[in-house]
Amino acid sequence: MADRQTAQQTRRRPPAPAAKRGRTTIADKVVERVASIATSEIEAVIDTRRGWTKLVHRGLPRASAIVAGDTCRIQVEVAAIWPAPLAEVASRVRDHVTTQVAALTGVTVAAVDVSVADVVHVEAAQRRVQ
Repeated sequence: MADRQTAQQTRRRPPAPAAKRGRTTIADKVVERVASIATSEIEAVIDTRRGWTKLVHRGLPRASAIVAGDTCRIQVEVAAIWPAPLAEVASRVRDHVTTQVAALTGVTVAAVDVSVADVVHVEAAQRRVQ
């Protein structure tokens, strides 16, 4: 009877906090991929990794990240669509990447450095391809 009560008490106990049950590690490459996808979700950023733009531009957006524990620092290179205000594009990229990386990975973002590496005039490039 005592064994039965002990077993029931053990089953009723809430699980230990997640931090005591194990450790979750998020790789740098995962943060880089999430940051790259989040960057391409910004309207004024053009993804030059696919379609006709990959023929004349290098693959952007591109991200690199360094994860240390539960904090990371991210660098993003983007191509913006002409004539978007570049400072505003960089600010929107920074905010969106910070939000998405934190929400999807649980890693705290210490900084997001944004470099606008290219500006693409979509209409002119489409006319050349046709």
